Amino acid sequence: MAEARRRVEAGENTSPPPPPPPAPSRKAPRSPRAPKAVAVDPTAAPGGHFAVWRSVQHFCTTDSRPDAEASDLDTIVGWSHMLQAFRLRPRIVARLDAEGAWLPVCYAKDGKREPITQAQADKYRDARLGETVLSGGAQAPLKDSDHPEDTVAL
Repeated sequence: MAEARRRVEAGENTSPPPPPPPAPSRKAPRSPRAPKAVAVDPTAAPGGHFAVWRSVQHFCTTDSRPDAEASDLDTIVGWSHMLQAFRLRPRIVARLDAEGAWLPVCYAKDGKREPITQAQADKYRDARLGETVLSGGAQAPLKDSDHPEDTVAL
């Protein structure tokens, strides 16, 4: 018992003091924002050969023919409003790369460019190459008469 008394008097049996409270925060913590999807820059590569299809579905059909081709992006986008809208779907503009594959660079709406994200462009390119399937189960399959007979050279 004497030992217990000695410990209490020496402070050996007491718990350490509580830690100091954290400093009050002036701002509420913010949740991190999701990064914005990166858009394709259609003018990133100088020169090039461009083409327009009447819809993404037309573009994603392997070996489908474009409605028009031109060496100037603004020419092809400006001409695209002359296309009859295919079930109100956006028209898509692509650039021919060095390996002979079409790479989507933007949508065309009312004769103006609309941005396309890199993820969308990659998905459409892969569908065109037959590596993936474009998810659009509600879309009716295209018939031969839905495609242009000739490609207009601008």
